[in-house]
Amino acid sequence: MTGMTSRSVAALVTVIVLVAACGAASTSQSSSPAPATPGAASPLATLAPPSHSSATPTPAAERTSAPTSAALVLGGTWVRPKTGARLTSYTTTLSARPTASGPGVTTFTKVVFSATWAGATKTVMCRATRPAESGAWSCRANLLALGVRPGRVTFSFDVYGAGVPIARSPAGPRLATYAVPPPRPTNTHWEKVGTSDASGGGVVGTYRLRWSAPAGYADEFLLYEAWECPRESKGNDGTPCFIAGTPVDVSHLGLLARTPGDARSVKVRLTESECGPPYGTILLRARNAHGWSAFTIVEAVKVYWPDPNEGIC
Repeated sequence: MTGMTSRSVAALVTVIVLVAACGAASTSQSSSPAPATPGAASPLATLAPPSHSSATPTPAAERTSAPTSAALVLGGTWVRPKTGARLTSYTTTLSARPTASGPGVTTFTKVVFSATWAGATKTVMCRATRPAESGAWSCRANLLALGVRPGRVTFSFDVYGAGVPIARSPAGPRLATYAVPPPRPTNTHWEKVGTSDASGGGVVGTYRLRWSAPAGYADEFLLYEAWECPRESKGNDGTPCFIAGTPVDVSHLGLLARTPGDARSVKVRLTESECGPPYGTILLRARNAHGWSAFTIVEAVKVYWPDPNEGIC
């Protein structure tokens, strides 16, 4: 440096200072932290508060997280018959009050009453299609016409509403006793089927009676002969001694035959009179544990009011 002038030295110092300044600037720019290694956690991430996404959840997410609402459920309570009721008529009123619970609305459309009894499958008794002012839904059932047999009968009802499932027997079964006497026999047919001589003289006629009756009602059928004539009077001359509604004095009846409850015909032998009608009025009735039927007039003797001047046999 002995050969350098003072001007040269000053220039060199200026260059060194500039170089140093550039190096310092380069060092400052390269001092920023290096990118994180994949998989390495950033220390600042653990201190950052949890982020709240402002994105709107998808419909699928809403359905998954929302609570499930209960469906509208139909129900009902019994009104008639009462538990353990004793039904003593061939027709009866069945009644219930339908209900609905849960969200939504519906319109009740009908209440259907059914029954089961010994030897029978479930049978519809009647349908109620509108409520009474009390709110009860009722209908009349003809148990005789529907073939219900006397004894224990189990009733139930179903509730129907618009747009909702049917409520099957929501109040459970209701047990009752159908305690009725048998109805009177019908469609009788009386005919003579034979004649024979009586051992002591005279004639014995053989007659067959056929009739109709509902199954399961009668324990037995009884056939009678009545010689009395309750309607005997001059004004009734030539008309039947018995008509519908005529009182019958059972103490004056003669029993001709007794048959089991499943019988629908019987044969009898009657000694025929040589004077007057061959037999008296023929009456038929049925019986069971609950009572007697009304009498059925099979053949009625006519009122005979003789003229005072007429000879009597």
